[in-house]
Amino acid sequence: MPRQTVDRTELARLIAAVKMALPSEILEPLAVYLEMLCQWNSVVNLVGLRAWQEILTKLVADSFYLSAFLTRLPFPENAMIWDLGSGAGLPGLPLRLVRPRGVYCFVERREKRALFLSNVLSRLRLPDTRVFRGPAEQFFQTRRCRPADCIVSRAFMPWRALLDLTLPHLRPSGALIVLALTRAPDSPPGPWRVTAVQSYTIAGNERWFWALTPSGA
Repeated sequence: MPRQTVDRTELARLIAAVKMALPSEILEPLAVYLEMLCQWNSVVNLVGLRAWQEILTKLVADSFYLSAFLTRLPFPENAMIWDLGSGAGLPGLPLRLVRPRGVYCFVERREKRALFLSNVLSRLRLPDTRVFRGPAEQFFQTRRCRPADCIVSRAFMPWRALLDLTLPHLRPSGALIVLALTRAPDSPPGPWRVTAVQSYTIAGNERWFWALTPSGA
């Protein structure tokens, strides 16, 4: 596989341009992740972008905004997070670098993407972080799947179907986080309520986070 080398100085400059307080310790593992992503991307086609700089500014940046958004929600320090349809590890992998506490599981049914994530985790050795290869429905039937504090989803399935799928697997005080290109619904169906929203702009495009919580919480 061909390899791109990530210039650490340029990476630090681009991260600083996001204008968020990010820990300096993420610089090296993030560089390693970007190098591995570009290397695998040349043969597996994990993401549509090819240059690591574009991947950082147009895709990884979502993770930094998401990390800030999650600080608004009342999760415990050791929060249990399920990431459904993890793909190439976006937004979850950079998010995990910024928020290393608690338990994090990437759920990905596509074999090559799950293999990529497993290789990245083997290289970075992130604590309490694992990959489940298979559909979310199968993951939810395993003994490892306990009710989550947070479930993250980006383009995994239509959001109404996602509500039905995740409701039995979320703690009453937990939240489903949807990454979307539109505003959150004013009145979500069933026992759900929107507890927080945030819009942000990347590369001139507006994006949204929705946090939905079972209404009994």
